[in-house]
Amino acid sequence: MMLMVTALSCREGLTLSYSSADISGTPEEHMVLAGFAARSKLSDGIHLPLYTHCMVLGDGTKKLCIISNDLMEISPAIADTMLTLISERSGLPKENILMHNTHTHSAPRSGGASNYTGGTNRAWKERMVEAVVSNAVRNIQAPGKPFVMKVGKGESNINGNRCEKDGPVDRDVYVARFFQDGSPVVSIVNYACHPVSMGPSSYLLSSDYPGVAARFLQEAWGGEVFQLSGAQGNIDPAEGPKTVDYAEQCGKELADAIRDIPLETVPEKNLLTLVNRTVDLPYQVDKVTPEAVIRHADSLSAAAKTVFPRFADDVQGWKEEILERFKTGEVPSRLRFHLHGVNLNGVVFFFSDGEPFCEYQMEARAAFPQNKLFFAGYTNGQNSYLPSEHAFQVRKGYEYEIEQMHVYIKAPYPLSEKMPSIYREGVLETIRETLKDQ
Repeated sequence: MMLMVTALSCREGLTLSYSSADISGTPEEHMVLAGFAARSKLSDGIHLPLYTHCMVLGDGTKKLCIISNDLMEISPAIADTMLTLISERSGLPKENILMHNTHTHSAPRSGGASNYTGGTNRAWKERMVEAVVSNAVRNIQAPGKPFVMKVGKGESNINGNRCEKDGPVDRDVYVARFFQDGSPVVSIVNYACHPVSMGPSSYLLSSDYPGVAARFLQEAWGGEVFQLSGAQGNIDPAEGPKTVDYAEQCGKELADAIRDIPLETVPEKNLLTLVNRTVDLPYQVDKVTPEAVIRHADSLSAAAKTVFPRFADDVQGWKEEILERFKTGEVPSRLRFHLHGVNLNGVVFFFSDGEPFCEYQMEARAAFPQNKLFFAGYTNGQNSYLPSEHAFQVRKGYEYEIEQMHVYIKAPYPLSEKMPSIYREGVLETIRETLKDQ
């Protein structure tokens, strides 16, 4: 486990700069959309634009950059490329940049076979990367201004456990609003629910319910609004993926639930701390070897009748790719996860890569009841679901997340049932370190 702490504070007070940029395609660009294997056509229009949002906090000598994109996911490799470009162009250390994706399933794919040279997804991806990078660099280089921060907590019941009818669900929603010179600049909504209210029958680009909620809240509050998607690996809209009308319904209901929640002004403590930590999560074997991969692939293929028809072919493709990696070097026998904690005047913003289940978020907030705790997954590259101990115990309904998803994210092996306790402790230790100087 590695740890890096950066303290950012000064007597003059903290500063904020914010900007956004459109990263949508055009209605004429027909693209492969991410998220639903059941889709069989290309995009055919735009419901809501996709944006990149960038918030830069500073102390007069150092800065911290937080980005939220209306995208489903980007690979760790693409994320690293983007972070490197932002760092090189702005001079900000790469470890001071956190890039989150809301995980909307109505954004174009940024990787895979759809991004062939000359294709519309490839052209869009190149523009998207440049827009995200340029917006961040411009904002990092802009002078920040003092701000007032207000936070609040409410509840919304638009979500539900997607794997288990009466399974765990977190309905808390957190809001942070930032003001400069008495005027609203930007507000952050933190909620756990997959942005999939527009299901596989929709071929429209959209930020899904978070964009709808932002539209209503911007009308009511002023300034801009964006979402940090929480620990929602096992959480969907309550009625599951449906239509664009359902996205409108969910977004309006979320906005209605939080529009008038009481907000408290956060006292200025001149405190801004960033903690970066890594944890290595175990696979179901202590050592990933070619022989272990082959045995596992044979076992999965033998059980193919219990899953969807293409699964056996997908398993063989996974096996071939993992075996190919052994030709260029050793394949890691642990999955490295990156955790980040930000202490902003006593309010904690926690970031993780991957898709944590909601229990991790609920446990973290219960462990630190004196602090408002914003919890965001999908940060700096998407690399795995993180099932909870409960999911490993129940298993039925959670088969994909526990036994199959490694085939589709091309991880070398499924995670062990020992993983939840290691990840949980990593989360709690990161938050403890984040609050250490308070």
